[in-house]
Amino acid sequence: MGNIDCKTYVGLITRLMASSVSLEGSGVYMATECDLDFPVGEYLIIESSSEVKYLARITESKVEDIYSIARTPILSLQQELAMGIKYIPKFIKLELIAECIKDNCKPPSTPPRIHSMVKVPGEGEVAAMLSLPSSGIMLGSLALPSGHEVKGNYVKLPLEALNHHVLVVGTTGSGKTTLLKNIALSLLTNYSGVTVMALDTVGHYNHLIFNNVPVKVLIPITRNWVRRNLRGGDAKALAKSLALRMARRYLNDAFKAFGLKLGKLRIRIKGRILKGGGTVIIDEVNITLEGSRVNVMLIPWALSTRSILYRVHDVTGMLTDQARMFYGRIIREVMRRMRGDLTFNTIFQYLTSVSDVQMSGRQLLNYEVIARDLGIHTSTLENILRTILAVDESNIVDVAFSRSNVKLKVPEPEYSKILEPGYVVLHLIGLPPVAQRIFVYRVLDKVYGFMGPEHLRNKGRLAVILIDEAHLFFPQARSEDERSMLERHLTRLTRLGRGRGISVVFATHTPDDLNDAVLQLTNTKIVLRSDERVLERLNVPQSERRFLTIADAGVAYVKSFIYKYPLYIKVNPIAYHVG
Repeated sequence: MGNIDCKTYVGLITRLMASSVSLEGSGVYMATECDLDFPVGEYLIIESSSEVKYLARITESKVEDIYSIARTPILSLQQELAMGIKYIPKFIKLELIAECIKDNCKPPSTPPRIHSMVKVPGEGEVAAMLSLPSSGIMLGSLALPSGHEVKGNYVKLPLEALNHHVLVVGTTGSGKTTLLKNIALSLLTNYSGVTVMALDTVGHYNHLIFNNVPVKVLIPITRNWVRRNLRGGDAKALAKSLALRMARRYLNDAFKAFGLKLGKLRIRIKGRILKGGGTVIIDEVNITLEGSRVNVMLIPWALSTRSILYRVHDVTGMLTDQARMFYGRIIREVMRRMRGDLTFNTIFQYLTSVSDVQMSGRQLLNYEVIARDLGIHTSTLENILRTILAVDESNIVDVAFSRSNVKLKVPEPEYSKILEPGYVVLHLIGLPPVAQRIFVYRVLDKVYGFMGPEHLRNKGRLAVILIDEAHLFFPQARSEDERSMLERHLTRLTRLGRGRGISVVFATHTPDDLNDAVLQLTNTKIVLRSDERVLERLNVPQSERRFLTIADAGVAYVKSFIYKYPLYIKVNPIAYHVG
């Protein structure tokens, strides 16, 4: 067969079956006598002339022998086995992906010539013909649907595409977390001026310290936790007590729970005592592993009533439109009538206390009196009451511990230092859902505000937010009011955030539980092993679904505006991962 050596050249375009190119697609056929497998999805190159070549993908492989062609009848199994197999050339159906004239590749518009030679691609040749970006964040190796890697061909995602946001979908164990951690490590290793923030509900994202990445960890401190863990003493004793217990909690959640040991640790506390000497504040707790570059900065986090009193809907999404309309007016009225310390707890206690006003033979509660005086329906006040109670019961507001003349207070930290270039983890382990969402919404709001002037001063300044289990924070809305709030958050973070250098990578196991707006706002979708229903929702072609329902961990189908054609990748762990 001329130059067909079955190593470089493997066949030729046959005259037996018509080659066609149409607006809907293309199909050509290769004949080969090579004793090779030719798996579906494999890339081959057709050399039509010295200047024109095509990138093709195998869509069908057909093997017959001469008796099959002749339609020779088989009367028994013994006869079938007695007849020697006489193969005819294999016929391989190819889909044309790209037509390249010299180095200019575009969608195919003409079929290749009859008897054009077909060869195995050289290293990097497929990536070049697919016009894959040569720089950016490494996603993985170009792969076949089977997961077999196309040697020497790599898929990178430019920062431009990341800025248009990414959705990663896959079942448990399919490789979502591995991919997100790879993205984080690639950004932190190869780009300066980038803040990477990971929302961590399990503990996996702390393990980048084993890749020598310093980690800043925001840890929400609750009132209940403080009451259970702190003991009396002077300011120094209280500070040490909080620091040691916070460090122990973090190490148990992020390392001991995974069977990981860090060895001998050194813990340093950075705090301050407010004027008067009675109140101590811990700003950070630094953990270093002796003899290594492992460095973790734990930053205690809590809110105050004053900081979010008028922004309660932004951190809960629980107010109806009617309640949002009157909320500020009601709070001002409560402040006018109340005496003493103003906290969510005391506001709730006041509103639900019995007033001096009597109506229809019973004493009205204070919120009923306010509703009557302001001409607001009591159901609106009840919605506000439920929201105030939810914030109070989150236990992450007004966190303090007092003993004798000493008080320890946990304030909201200074974000300008936290959001400096580097790696930040939001420690969400053990928090109830309401507290998790308050924490996340508040921090994301601060990222949005911080990145505006930062990105304006330096266009290379970026913040990349990794939201694993995204359905927990941006779920499918249960009501119109909740949907409006979630979509407002998403629009601010993605559409408006893009102009502030904010990129978001969402990950979930099923888009059915995720707010619909995420599907619209993410212009790159990476689909790992998923159920058929999920693949249909994501508009994955039927021809690809049979591979993705049973794909190995790390095999993904990628569709993005940045790539001319959908493609498969194999994600290989580069970041330290357990599980």
